[in-house]
Amino acid sequence: MKRENASSQTEKAGQDNHDRQKTENKPKSHKPTVRNILVLGKTGVGKTSLLNYLYGFDLPTGAGLPKTGKGLHENVITRNGTAYHIFDTWGIEADSMPEWRKEVLALVRKRNTSPHISDWFHAVYYCFSANTARIEEAEIEEILVPLLQSGCKVIVALTNAEDGFRKQEKLEGMKEYLVEELTKRLHRDPQLEIIPVVSIAGETLAGDSISRFGRTESLEAAQYNLADDIEKRLPAIYKMNVMNKLGAWKERSLLLLANGKISFVLNNNSAKQLIDLINYDLLNTFGAIDADGDKMEAEANEYLLTAGNKKPLERRWRPEFSRITYVKGYEYSKGLSVGLALDVASSLLRSAKSIRENLSRRVIKTHAAIIESMQKK
Repeated sequence: MKRENASSQTEKAGQDNHDRQKTENKPKSHKPTVRNILVLGKTGVGKTSLLNYLYGFDLPTGAGLPKTGKGLHENVITRNGTAYHIFDTWGIEADSMPEWRKEVLALVRKRNTSPHISDWFHAVYYCFSANTARIEEAEIEEILVPLLQSGCKVIVALTNAEDGFRKQEKLEGMKEYLVEELTKRLHRDPQLEIIPVVSIAGETLAGDSISRFGRTESLEAAQYNLADDIEKRLPAIYKMNVMNKLGAWKERSLLLLANGKISFVLNNNSAKQLIDLINYDLLNTFGAIDADGDKMEAEANEYLLTAGNKKPLERRWRPEFSRITYVKGYEYSKGLSVGLALDVASSLLRSAKSIRENLSRRVIKTHAAIIESMQKK
């Protein structure tokens, strides 16, 4: 009976080990890559057809993406391990411009300054139809200019670009007009990708075939824009994160000095304890900054890889700063002075106040020196 129990225990241990190995070897679920896509344009210019063509969606056309009224609406579609977050507006008409500016521009600025690349808009398309070749001045003034001024890269898709009566002339005219008007308003080259696209294959009324084109150029433009955004935005966002975290450290330290306990007789020890707490918090702040930078770099390289860019970020992309502190050893008093012996209460007040003011100046000096070192470099 004992041998049977031992055998049973051995078999059970072996089975447990086997199950554990199966669990360890089981592929871990990978969070899908996020692609945030903003598509804009007047009603009927082919926004949904463009998305279907570029990304292989099967969204209903005509009525457009599902909406619940005016505003900016998000629709999530997961394909081949990528979660596409499609942001679509109601058709941009003259009477909706104020609402559009308030909602969409605020969202673009908020997302594109996030320390998480997964929050950014990875592709922004603005559609004009070559059938009508109509570009309203308000669309340039109220939409494209503010977007470009905010640092957002816009791909202009000239939809319905199939051959037709004077179609090539219309396309060239639209390109020239857009570049000329944007250059005049921005006072610089708008560096705008303007791509003719045919999203739906078919036949003309004369029986000529219509082939789709523009997909490769549009996707490559989006990939290039994302890689360029990562290279240009990331250092500035990292720098802002450093400043925010150091600012929070300064505020915490000043609050601690304003309320921290300072004993009368052992005020040197009290000061040392406050100094240790402040510097320990500063070291933790540096560590948090480094951790944030590592996360940003890992995410950036993942997006660069999936965008077709095999080259990782340069190792020196992070703005450097001096990791210093002026909150160091402190000596306030050595033994009781005549003044302390004569007036203990008054001496206590003077001692505590002097220590707090002195250390507060050192905290402020440390913060200013670190920020200044980052600005110089």
